[in-house]
Amino acid sequence: MPKRSDQLFQYLVDITDNVHRAALLFEDNLDHLSHPEAVAAKIKDHELRGDTLTAELITLLNATYITPLEREDFLELAIKLDDIVDGLEACSVRFDLYQVHSAPPTMRELTRTITESTAELVAAIGKLRTRKLTEIHQHCEKINQLEKAGDAVLRNAMRILFQATNDAIEIIKYKELYEILESITDKCEDVADVLESVIVKNS
Repeated sequence: MPKRSDQLFQYLVDITDNVHRAALLFEDNLDHLSHPEAVAAKIKDHELRGDTLTAELITLLNATYITPLEREDFLELAIKLDDIVDGLEACSVRFDLYQVHSAPPTMRELTRTITESTAELVAAIGKLRTRKLTEIHQHCEKINQLEKAGDAVLRNAMRILFQATNDAIEIIKYKELYEILESITDKCEDVADVLESVIVKNS
């Protein structure tokens, strides 16, 4: 395979690795919300790295005449992967803006769903690179299951939130945070959907 083709796949691998590292960092730092601004800054570093990698991938795509996958597939995968980090960054910024200093169990459960989903994406993109297309589907299926689990966790989180407090401001803050986190599981599923499409087109 030509060198530029290897580089295109390597960018996808690096972008996905950055996504997973951001998710792990986010999860780990739920124990350190006494300084939410520091958490936001750490996630911002990954968001910036993701933007840089995506821009470099686009530059390489524009300079490559023949690509191993359709250009649109490389681009869509990169952009939808980057959306995941953007979601994590949006949530971490709100930790700082709203001065959120604790993560309820349901928030941790939603976050664990995200880290498991991004781990599946790392495995799936790795197999895309080595052209093991038939093995990608199992990871997409797992991501779909995790997204459904995220929906259930969100419903439970809302139920607990409304039962636990009558403080409208607290409800507004945590409701938004939960919804952002659940939307990130949707973004992971969006990447899986693109991968399923790639499998069909290249089988």
